[in-house]
Amino acid sequence: MSQSKILDRLSALDTNTVSDALDFLQLKGATYGLQPLWDCAKIVGRASTVKVGIKQDATPTAHLLTPVIDAIKTDDRILVISGGTEGVSCWGDILANASQVKHIRGTIIDGMSRDIDGSRDIGYPVYGRGVTMISARNRIVQLDAGCPLQVRGVTVNQDDYVIADRCGTVFVPADRIEEVVELGEQIDRRQELMVRDVRSGKPVSEVMHDTKFEAIHPATASAVAAAPFSGQSIKKASAEDQELSALFANSDTPGVSDALDKLGIPGQAFNIMPLTNYKKTTVGPAFTVRYVPASNPPGSVGDFIDDVAIGDVVVIDNGGCTDCTVWGDIMTQYAGLRGIAGTVIDGVCRDVNRAIDDEYPIFTAGRWMRTGKDRVQMGGVNESIGIGKVRVQPRDIVVADANGVVIVPRDRAREVAEVTREIEKSEEGIRELIAGGVSIAEARERLGYHMLQRK
Repeated sequence: MSQSKILDRLSALDTNTVSDALDFLQLKGATYGLQPLWDCAKIVGRASTVKVGIKQDATPTAHLLTPVIDAIKTDDRILVISGGTEGVSCWGDILANASQVKHIRGTIIDGMSRDIDGSRDIGYPVYGRGVTMISARNRIVQLDAGCPLQVRGVTVNQDDYVIADRCGTVFVPADRIEEVVELGEQIDRRQELMVRDVRSGKPVSEVMHDTKFEAIHPATASAVAAAPFSGQSIKKASAEDQELSALFANSDTPGVSDALDKLGIPGQAFNIMPLTNYKKTTVGPAFTVRYVPASNPPGSVGDFIDDVAIGDVVVIDNGGCTDCTVWGDIMTQYAGLRGIAGTVIDGVCRDVNRAIDDEYPIFTAGRWMRTGKDRVQMGGVNESIGIGKVRVQPRDIVVADANGVVIVPRDRAREVAEVTREIEKSEEGIRELIAGGVSIAEARERLGYHMLQRK
């Protein structure tokens, strides 16, 4: 995902929600005591780190922070300064003006600022421990930049993500940002529903009950939707479901497809493709649904989704029909809130912008806008169905990514996973040999490339 899109998504959240997401993932990042030093706007960006400290000798030094400000070339930066001393400033209005010219988004100081009116007058956001009038000159010097910092008990690295608003400041490790944002978005949606429940007159004791969030698992963002809606109970994933799904969490469909070929198992779903080029692999047990042409009078399209467990993949057999849809934005929103892993349809879906914007994974034979109501009806759930010329049994393991969809028979899942790992290990070895200067022919010969998927 592009950096700008991540920043846009992070900007749509607040520090409370991001702090909750970090808590669930057992990550440190929320700080206490770094507040807006004037009534400034929320800032979101990436950290440019600076370490300062007490001046120890009379040696002349460059003006505090100026080399860092001059070196910034992009418009996504937030200066993060650690090592400030109580009562002594390490920020002022001249630095604020210079930073604004460089399109820096704001400054976070584990320390003090002076001339705060100057920052306010030009609309430059500053967060810190407080304000003072005492200058840093001959008292504070810059010790390092672009280095890891300790900020109020949190380690902040260069390029980590920063969000600060009236509630305080939160730092997010760069290598966990997508996971944190995804989880934060789901927490935000759950909280919106809770507010809606309260405003509709439901007792706050029911809405605020701990079971609203008790099923959130610290290791997975999708599980935040496990919290039940009012009066409902959402089915949780079984231990075996979680175990079998985890076997393929770090694989992709090409590797699994080769393993299926090697074992003589048909599992590649023909012509079922992703709505967009998803970067993550979707894995989960199949909750199967079969649609049939509507009767007269027409039957229901079904409310099966209330029975789908957390982490399941909804797999819908609509006979490959492309003349009417069986999935739209309401289903997308509801499935996302409930922690369903994704949807596979031998047929078409509509309202694709909602699915793409929500990053809810959908894999289909196409897209079209015409409704399936009064054209098709639910024929059965959790029975054997066909998807893209592949037979799917309930609870088979679905693996789907930007390349397509494969179905792994549940009773062969461990065997397929083991062969997949062997194939992926061999292919990684080939890539390493090529990077080291070995010809592709020799690399393939050494690691038996042509035999990897052969029975």
